[in-house]
Amino acid sequence: MYTTYSYYDILEISENASIEEIKQKFQKLLLHHHPDKFQQFQQKSLLKPTTNNKSDEISNVTNSNKIKVNDDKINKILEAWHVLRDPESRKIYDNNLREVDLDDMEYNEDMKSYSISCRCNGLYIISEDDLDQGA
Repeated sequence: MYTTYSYYDILEISENASIEEIKQKFQKLLLHHHPDKFQQFQQKSLLKPTTNNKSDEISNVTNSNKIKVNDDKINKILEAWHVLRDPESRKIYDNNLREVDLDDMEYNEDMKSYSISCRCNGLYIISEDDLDQGA
């Protein structure tokens, strides 16, 4: 099971943030996670003397993973900004962000699960076992 973050969580703002607050946080996070800035940091690190051992190989793999994670974060930040900067798309997003009641969901007896269309155009499914475990 994974956690889904709202665009507000991604931009680290409240749901009642002004457009100016959203813009400022977007710019700050974009600058913080920008791949060029990350690569500049990495290039400075590469100037340090290194030895040719196994830990260097592990370090290089870890650094490439960090760049991928940074790219994923940038994409999420851009997606959140794209939706929240426009009052109309933000209104639609906010309406879809509401909590879902089981009564609003479709029940599948064969799978013993509830489902509802998700704002990501997917399907949110929760099983009776998930409910029993407190999900």
